[in-house]
This record gives sequence, C-alpha cells and structure tokens, in this order.
Amino acid sequence: MMTYKEINEFLASFKSDSYNRKQIGNNKQLIISVYEYLNKLGLSKETTEIIISNIAYLNKDNINISLYLELLSKTLGFLKTYELKDIINIVREIHDIYNKSSANVPLEEYLHDTQDTRIRKLFLNRNNKYILKNFNTSSSINYVCDLKLAAAISLSKKDYNEFITYIDEYEKFQDSYSPLINFKTYNKIREHLKDNTLLFWDTLFGNEYVVALTKNNIELKEIYKANIYSQYSCKEVEREQSIQLDLFSYQETEEKVDLISEDIKVFQLCTIYNSTNLPEFNKEKDLLFYYKGLLNKKDAITLPKLKTQKSNAFLYDMN
Repeated sequence: MMTYKEINEFLASFKSDSYNRKQIGNNKQLIISVYEYLNKLGLSKETTEIIISNIAYLNKDNINISLYLELLSKTLGFLKTYELKDIINIVREIHDIYNKSSANVPLEEYLHDTQDTRIRKLFLNRNNKYILKNFNTSSSINYVCDLKLAAAISLSKKDYNEFITYIDEYEKFQDSYSPLINFKTYNKIREHLKDNTLLFWDTLFGNEYVVALTKNNIELKEIYKANIYSQYSCKEVEREQSIQLDLFSYQETEEKVDLISEDIKVFQLCTIYNSTNLPEFNKEKDLLFYYKGLLNKKDAITLPKLKTQKSNAFLYDMN
C-alpha cells in the first residue's frame, strides 16, 4: 500500500478534472487504485506514469479495467523487445477480442483476488469453459491475415485448417478447443511473424496457454520460478533428449545478461517463449499428465528427467 505522501505527490501532478465524465481519468479513486496496483508490480515511476496517462483517456463504457490490467500486467516483460506504446496498443486490441464475453469484474474485487481466481473469472465462463473470442474487430483483421499467411507457409493443409478453424469459427468448435495444442502449433509458425503482429499473437496465444494451465489446476509459479526476459543460449544436447521448461531443465544453460530495467513482480508471458522448449506431445492430456507428474514428484526427487520414446507415452527417469 502506498503512503499518503506518495499518493498526494501523485495527485499533485494528475488533474482528474481535465478529463470528461466518460473517461477513466475523471474518477480520482479509480486512478489511485490503478496507480497503486502498477506500483506493486515493481515498475519504474516513468513507466507507471506513461501507463496511467494512457489509461486515463480510455472510455469507461468501452473498457473492462480488470481485464485490461490483467493483460497489461503480463505483457510488460516484452519491453525488452518492443516500445511501451506498442505494448499498450496491443493490450487494448487483445482486450477488445475478449471484452464482449469476459466477466466485468469490479476493480476492487479484482485487486483482492488471487492470480488463479482472476484468470478463472476473466477467461472462463460459469461452466469452466473458455470464453468466446471475437476476432472480427477492426484492429485485428490485419493480424489475422498475417497469421493465416504464416500458417500456410509452415503447416500442412490438415494442420492449417484445424488451427485456423479456432480463429474463423471459434464459437462453432468451442467444445473441441485446446489452447495447449494450439500453442504447440503456433510455435511452429511464429518465426514467420514479426514486429507488432508477433507481439499480438505472442500475447494472445501466451495468455490462452496460461488460462489452460490454470483451468487444469496447474500453478504457474510451480512451473516458472522466475521471469526470463531474454532467450537462453543452451549448450548442445542430444537430439533424442527432450528439452524441458526452465524449472525442470537439468542440462547446463547460459543466459545472456540482457535484462530490462524493470523488476516485474508478476508472471510475464515472455517467459514462456524464452524458456527452453516444451516437451513433445500430440494430445492435451499428455502434456497435462507430464506437468502434473512432475509437480507431484518434485518434492521426492531433485532433478526429474524426461526420456523420449517413439511412442507418445512419457517415461520418468528417476536415476
């Protein structure tokens, strides 16, 4: 909690009466709550003030502030690669894709919820299913076109059709939707995306991946122990050996000393892409089995190792 002195210093430079009644900036208490939240994330004063100035101009009627902050708080790790203004714009565009179906959680309720509860309330419906997403917004059309082109280059016709189905006809195929399988497919094509298109889809698919883990009661903090803002430079490993996520990786790695100046306190989506590769899997249940097996056994063994076989089954080597 910020001190009264810190709040008063902030309010001295922030004039709520300069915003109209429809803008978030007109609500002094709301702005203070947002400022306190951003301060707790560990952001620099400069970054916090830029974000506040952008949020203040947003229309209250068009913004689910809890959804917006949830997406923003997980994307700031991309500051290593992208400018803050681009991240802010992408977050707004991703927000619009979710907004129609996401629960309108009051900010004070959001701030007091756990991370797991926040994700469930915002991205899962009352039946514990993934909420609908609207990719027909005016700002997302170009991103969808770029994604389809990259997918056409990278995927077979069958894989392309299955992947794009969840963009073009998500509502029709909602019951068979698997964010984890989609994320695996996305990793095959993301090298063909660049600039803000890459940021847009990294944010969307990364968030869906996080929601899927939460939905299946797999805690992020148990898999990712720390944020990784730049890619690992890994020493060569045997081709047949599965490379695991950072927490469970037992081969030696060398991280490039190249971090952003922010010390962000919450999980960042960039960590997923900068960690070592995901284990091979063809079905969602296999990956979930892998994660849960590791988490259940992590107290009993020091460094679990995963061996691959030609079959889809996972075998744990405890030696």
